[in-house]
Amino acid sequence: MINSKPDLIAAIDDEFEAVIPDHDSPTNAAVGYAAGSALGVLQPETFDDATQTAGQNLIETFGQPDHIVLLLVDGFGMNFVDTLQEDSYVRRNIAQTTCATFPTSTGPNLMSLATGRWPGTHGNLGWDVHITRLGERIQPLPWRLTRTGQPLHEVGFSPLELLFAPMIPFRNTGSFAFVVENELAATTTTQMYGQTHTSGYDSKGDYLTQITDHVLDTIANAADTSFTYVYWTEVDSSAHAYGTTHPITRTAVRRATALIEALGNALQGKARFIATADHGHLDSPDECWTSLTPSSPISQHLTCVPAGEPRTLFFHTKPGSERAFQDLFDAALGHQFILMRSADAIDLGLFGPAYLVSDAARARMGDFFALSRGKWSIYASDSEEGLTLQSMHGGITTAETIVPLIVA
Repeated sequence: MINSKPDLIAAIDDEFEAVIPDHDSPTNAAVGYAAGSALGVLQPETFDDATQTAGQNLIETFGQPDHIVLLLVDGFGMNFVDTLQEDSYVRRNIAQTTCATFPTSTGPNLMSLATGRWPGTHGNLGWDVHITRLGERIQPLPWRLTRTGQPLHEVGFSPLELLFAPMIPFRNTGSFAFVVENELAATTTTQMYGQTHTSGYDSKGDYLTQITDHVLDTIANAADTSFTYVYWTEVDSSAHAYGTTHPITRTAVRRATALIEALGNALQGKARFIATADHGHLDSPDECWTSLTPSSPISQHLTCVPAGEPRTLFFHTKPGSERAFQDLFDAALGHQFILMRSADAIDLGLFGPAYLVSDAARARMGDFFALSRGKWSIYASDSEEGLTLQSMHGGITTAETIVPLIVA
């Protein structure tokens, strides 16, 4: 029986260390809150006390600059940083380590940075999010229906439906720029942030010059204060495809560290530079995967395909099937996953302060929640096809959770 966060941590496989951040500890939500506070664009009293406490020492670290440049390196957790030389620019400029909010995945943490809230409050709970009105899953980042890949605007789903909390109004600085890869520049999710302008770059070209020029131009042309958000994806995509130690992933890590150093050097005396990550990575080779297809016995007790992440899943059970589902899941996967009632996971504060989790967010979480005990992953499929990725995140191991906070 899981009755506390320490109980949950103790249930993780012995080969792993695990951590669940407290609500008043520095997390990505606190980083977003602190950046907004430093630039004077949010009202602290509209945030809960824990977030204000968590953000306070970060505010002191950030100071009160006229310009902030935030670089989010997707997947660049301390599991990668610790492989760098001690005298590297990245390691020399780590102000502290922080935690990804839970689930430790891109969508939840990007929106925690953007809103200053935990996923249980803003409602983006994973790569796949169950939408009650639709009765099925969506994928917010590529902005499509999971089952068919159909663009969400074609099924009548609005960006206003995704989040239950407002974005931090960085546009109130007067100049809020987004710098992303060219193919992401016009996506719905990128446009949701409310930036005043977006600049694209070619990650296969001279990305250091392109990104640095975009950032410096934003600062030079700002009438007053500015916030520039740079997003870099290569570490995450390489780790998923090849694993954390593959030469291609190592090259992606070197390219990310080069970008951090280039921006840090270019911005000296011009802006406060902050670099961090949304999560780290844990290797998950093929033998660690299970496919949950529509014909699986467990699926017969569900109203829809599970949402969330392969390492953190939400299940909506059919009326009267709760016990049968639980027994089947524990028998088949109980040695790999911890299964608990979603309401109990909420009460433990896994997704943020429980009193801030709305009924609408609770509906997205369904009846049961499953957390990987270690390296295990489940691919929840709309078809009979399976999928494996060589590295994953979403759980509570330190490899997934602990991220750097670089301040220069």
